Amino acid sequence: MTILVVGIFEHPSDAALAIEAVREQGIKPKQISVVTKQKNTLKMISHDTGIGRTESGEGNEGLFGTAKALGVGLEMLPDTAVAAGPAARKLAGADLEGDGLAVSLISIGIPQEDAKIYARHVGKEHIIVMVTLEEKQNQQAISTLFEQHHAIPPASP
Repeated sequence: MTILVVGIFEHPSDAALAIEAVREQGIKPKQISVVTKQKNTLKMISHDTGIGRTESGEGNEGLFGTAKALGVGLEMLPDTAVAAGPAARKLAGADLEGDGLAVSLISIGIPQEDAKIYARHVGKEHIIVMVTLEEKQNQQAISTLFEQHHAIPPASP
């Protein structure tokens, strides 16, 4: 059975350090996904931790990506999520103003109520780190590492 452990981080350095600590426990990069609102933040985390390239979703590269970024900046288009890791294809480009990201999180196995909470945190520019564990791996150890690196509770404002 696969288990998903999720941590919410306010600061990129906390998220990056948590990912490094998780990797030191033998967790492979292909087991770690990250989603946030800030593309540059995620690019830095991805580069520093080796979790994979940052994805922005379809149409976010080249001329159309520039036009979309301009539209988001001028508040003409809704903001979207950026993601890295194995879940990036399902999460990247998800709408942050509607239920788009919550629905995408549900599609990777996160319960509906939790998905709504995580999507709200992404909208606040927090960083969501998700670690997929096999049954034999220690879920509590990963949760403890997240706590040691200043993960915030889901209910926090």
